[in-house]
This record gives sequence, structure tokens and C-alpha cells, in this order.
Amino acid sequence: MSVSDPSELRSLREHLRRVPEVDVSQISGTPGDGELGAWDALQVVAAGSGVLAVAIRTLPAFIRSRRSDITVTVETADRTVTITGNNIDEAMPIVEKALDAERPGS
Repeated sequence: MSVSDPSELRSLREHLRRVPEVDVSQISGTPGDGELGAWDALQVVAAGSGVLAVAIRTLPAFIRSRRSDITVTVETADRTVTITGNNIDEAMPIVEKALDAERPGS
């Protein structure tokens, strides 16, 4: 998970850590070919897929609480979805569907 404004990464990390049974760690970004640097990202691990879904469902509240427009990008094994203040209603079902696809037995 990453955020468009690197200064908001800490706030997002603390926001997600409020969800019980969720472990959030900051990982260093890896620059691609020809890039000079990369932003850090958050790795979110939960006790179960239901707990992870609860954490993801807190993202709209986080985005709406920011003073400036930000985007949060959620990446799963096979999908990347960017959530903004303008597309929350459309993006959240896509994120939840991607999480469902990640569940064992789905």
C-alpha cells in the first residue's frame, strides 16, 4: 500500500494500526531501471482475510480526513487499485473483490 504524498505515509500507517489484529510495517521502495529513488510503502498483514477487509474499509475515512487530495494505492498479487477522494465509491468494490480473490479457497 502506498500514498501519493510521502509525508502522509506515517499517518496512514498509524491509521491502519488502530485496527485490531493488523500488523503494518513500512518497507523501503525499490527503484526501477533508470529511476533514482522510490517511495516507501506499507505492508499490511492481518490475522485473517476478514480482518484485512476491515482495515481496507477504513481507507475512505482516512482519505476524506486529509486536508489535501491524496491517493492511496492498494496492490495485491495480481491487481493494483488507486483510491482517491473522487473515486472512493467505485474503487472500494474493486479492492474488496481483489482481496476476495486472494483468499484461500476463493
